[in-house]
Amino acid sequence: MQPTEKETRYAEIVKFFGFVLSQYRLYSDKHPASQLAIRNLVARLEVALSSEPNLTMAFVGGRLIVNDHALDNKKTGVAELLRETHRLRIESLTFNQGATEDETSSFLKLIATPAKTLEQMGGLKKVLEEANLQHIRLGTARIQIVKEEEAVVKKSEIGQGEGGDGEGGGKGEGEGGKGEEAKKEGAAAKGKGRRIERVEELVDHLIKGAGEKVELTIDLERLAYEVEKKPELVAREVVHRAEDLESLKRIVEDLGKFLQEHLARPMIQEGKDFSPRISRFAREFKKAVEGPDVPNDFKVSVEELVARLEQCADEVKLELITKTFQDSGGDTASLARVVGKFLRGKESRQRLLEPLRERISALGIGEKGFDQAFAVLGEKRGPKKSGQVDVPIEELEELRRIRDQFKEELARRLKEETAVIEREKKRALDEKERVDTIIRSIGEGLVVVDGDGKIQFMNPAAEKLLGLDHAGAKGVPVPELVKGQHTLAMAKGPLRDGADHVTKEIEVKSSDAETQRIVQASTAVIENEDGKTVGMVSVLSDITKQKQLDEAKSKFVSHVSHELRTPLLSIQESLALLLGKEIGEVTPEQEKFLSIAQRNIGRLSRLVNDLLDVAKLEAGKIELQPVRFELKDMVHHVVETVRSWAESKGVAIDEVYPEAPIPVLADPDRLTQVVTNLLGNAIKFTPEGGKISVEVDPRQSAPGTAEEPGVAVSVQDSGIGIPKQDQERIFEKFEQVSLASPQGVSSTGLGLTIAKEIVELHGGKIWVDSNEGQGSRFTFAIPQRLRGAVEVEQDVA
Repeated sequence: MQPTEKETRYAEIVKFFGFVLSQYRLYSDKHPASQLAIRNLVARLEVALSSEPNLTMAFVGGRLIVNDHALDNKKTGVAELLRETHRLRIESLTFNQGATEDETSSFLKLIATPAKTLEQMGGLKKVLEEANLQHIRLGTARIQIVKEEEAVVKKSEIGQGEGGDGEGGGKGEGEGGKGEEAKKEGAAAKGKGRRIERVEELVDHLIKGAGEKVELTIDLERLAYEVEKKPELVAREVVHRAEDLESLKRIVEDLGKFLQEHLARPMIQEGKDFSPRISRFAREFKKAVEGPDVPNDFKVSVEELVARLEQCADEVKLELITKTFQDSGGDTASLARVVGKFLRGKESRQRLLEPLRERISALGIGEKGFDQAFAVLGEKRGPKKSGQVDVPIEELEELRRIRDQFKEELARRLKEETAVIEREKKRALDEKERVDTIIRSIGEGLVVVDGDGKIQFMNPAAEKLLGLDHAGAKGVPVPELVKGQHTLAMAKGPLRDGADHVTKEIEVKSSDAETQRIVQASTAVIENEDGKTVGMVSVLSDITKQKQLDEAKSKFVSHVSHELRTPLLSIQESLALLLGKEIGEVTPEQEKFLSIAQRNIGRLSRLVNDLLDVAKLEAGKIELQPVRFELKDMVHHVVETVRSWAESKGVAIDEVYPEAPIPVLADPDRLTQVVTNLLGNAIKFTPEGGKISVEVDPRQSAPGTAEEPGVAVSVQDSGIGIPKQDQERIFEKFEQVSLASPQGVSSTGLGLTIAKEIVELHGGKIWVDSNEGQGSRFTFAIPQRLRGAVEVEQDVA
């Protein structure tokens, strides 16, 4: 008879009910596998409750009835659900419309909770009341009904083998046929009782021994399931709980008896072989003892303990063969059939041959009949064909079980890994979307190119600045898009070899070809894990307004400076005539004030000249006049020019030159201006009694400059030094060090700016090495030959 649609739906609910329980025991309720299982269960409950006001599961006489439909106990999950409800003494379970995923999950977490934990929490009824489940109701049995898969035994019977028949045990059933009710009354009269449902509870009982007279209710089916399906967990529990070697031996001895008497014997009655399960447990026990963090005396005795467990397995096998032999006729032919069924392995036949002979002989089969049965077995088996392998049936069963377990574990892990990958994929996509949104929203332009110089990405700001479209630009080399008519001037300054970051200023025209913009492009190199360059990323900033303001400021300064130069020259000439007494004598006091005026006019004149030089450099109006000259002579000439000033301050100047000549092709006047500025600063900031060293080194080049041969000039003083935070800033306009200058020392803050611009025009670099209180060393390095210069000989001296 085919199941109805409702019965199929109910069977699905029960299946997922059992699956959720197993997932909750393996993982937490937050685990992806658990969450998926509960969602599947709730989805099916919602479908069922959409057409019915509630769904009630009743557990009656070992049967599961769902809304008046009895489900086959062979259906997936039915047996599991019956065991759980029996363990918790639940008679019925009802889901009403409105049951949520959280509510259902909370209920199933309680159902999956170990019995001990529930007892510590005050019992299932109390826990459910505290959980306040609005749409789930259950009923509990007033009297515990002991099912066939359970046994009520005295505590003293476990661990002592046969012979325990005290009150409330086997005796309760033998007197007057009172049966189950008598057992319960006997247990109640004692005032004590205990249920053993899990292996850890059994091990706990074996550790405590049999001194206390307590009746035990044992869930044999569940214990058999754990020994068969989870022998490694059982083995670890035994080893972990043993306090010492004697304790371990006692547990193994008692556990072996329990397996033989209480788990194997019911299966023997059904003609089933439990010995392979005991053998596998023995192997897992050996692995557990040989594992890490296990006492050495355990490991020394492991073979003895494993042999005891294997002995239990052999006794179970012998008892099974003997009983089956008796039940199947008790003659030689039946013996051959039974032995062929249960002793297929050559090793097991050899090991059990003599013990089996003794048992069979006691049943009336003589030596001749016994040997004849084994001879018949050998004839039936016949000679092995080429490539045929004789595998014992118990080993085949074990291999099948391992195969099935492997498939389940593989499917579970695959499901978990898939869930992890999906989560990571979603997280990565969310992060990518977030980053893309940020990049597209920023006001600065962003351009990413690969190792071949092809555009891979442009944000809207970059499209607007460069007048390009991302869809049409992606994958196209930069030179094909940013062509000559769009690029009016390339970056100021050369690219430096080895640099991973460079900032350039580019003048471009927008898409209308009329609006001119100045864009600052800050470009960084993208490297892979091996340090290989795989692309670049550029941040584009529209600095048109900033440049316009800077240009207006420079023009204003230049204009004012030109306007100041003419009156300053007239004042200087007039003061020179007065001091030269060409238009008459002056008194000493008048001469004093005229000299002061002349010095300040000279200082003002130098400031005006510096402002004009800066304006010209920024406007690109200074052109170098390169000639070939001897660098040592030029530097020495500057030193001699300022030596008298240094000596007046009590400062000595040393000069260090190489013996070989150093011809360079450069602008001698501008380089003289650089050296004079560096020496002037050194004299200003070196205290009386200090020392200045000037050195020319033809072997040194500036880091990051061109690969052509270079030469360096350095000026070392013993002044106040420069803080680290100021060493880059002092080369900017009007910037000075943050330390207090010596008394009487002043500066416009333009000298180093001019020096830096002149050095960079020569394709070189200038830098400073300094520590506070230890002086400073300024160095500039330039190529010995200015690129593109035409040689003209000149005598600098």
